[in-house]
Amino acid sequence: MASSDGTDPVDGHTGLTTRGDSVQFSDVGLRYAGGDAPPVLSGVSFEVQAGELFVIVGPSGCGKSTLLRLVAGFLEPTEGSVQVRGSAVRGPGPDRAMVFQSVDGPLLEWMTVRDNVAFGLRLQARRERRRFDPRRVDYWLGVVGLTQAAGKLPHELSGGMKQRVQIARVLAVSPSIVLLDEPFAALDAQTRRLLLQQVSDLWQSEGGTFIYVTHDIREAVMLGQRIGVMRAGPGSNFRSIHSVDLPYPRDDFAPEFGEVARLVETEIIEEVTRSWRAG
Repeated sequence: MASSDGTDPVDGHTGLTTRGDSVQFSDVGLRYAGGDAPPVLSGVSFEVQAGELFVIVGPSGCGKSTLLRLVAGFLEPTEGSVQVRGSAVRGPGPDRAMVFQSVDGPLLEWMTVRDNVAFGLRLQARRERRRFDPRRVDYWLGVVGLTQAAGKLPHELSGGMKQRVQIARVLAVSPSIVLLDEPFAALDAQTRRLLLQQVSDLWQSEGGTFIYVTHDIREAVMLGQRIGVMRAGPGSNFRSIHSVDLPYPRDDFAPEFGEVARLVETEIIEEVTRSWRAG
């Protein structure tokens, strides 16, 4: 359980690196192998500030998830560079962790909820040559409300519970950058709303840099300190980046919320329309 000030009782900190790490894209382009295919991304230059919650939206196929995979180190740019803390990303690392859209694939089906959450912590303890402490697993199970489900296998869980296991497993290893690739797209509306609020609460209480990809404009405005709107591909980059000066928790019925949502929606519709005309 968390202490009264919200910190992890095992080591006295909140889990994530408080300030997180900055992420910088410098004239990034990506073209998949084959040479003749048009580029997926072209001339992408922007910075996610340390400790920021940055949301990426845009038309389908514009490269939103590709940006996350470049930060994670699953892909390498064919032009330019992606940097974390000023150093070029050369591959995956323990400072970056991703929550995927799929509710099934990322979990280890033969392991219980507890063992899934403990998996990364055990690897981390082995890598750092220190003793694994099961109290950290207990802490994170409590944070995401899965203490009572600790002994269940993934096939016994609802979709929302599976995503909470993913979130706990990712945050438990204290990454400084958390990448979320449409994590709630496959869930029902009520579960999405509850988990969206949990992501917002965890970012505010635990710290770290969060980069969140979504198709849902309401999700974007509920979460983002800034929202980046991508152009339609091929050769996509950012059309605009909007600062969202609204207090948390955000009220999606407030006029100011609606103004931001309409602005973002208008830009996405314009990009989709442009791509239809070009096609």
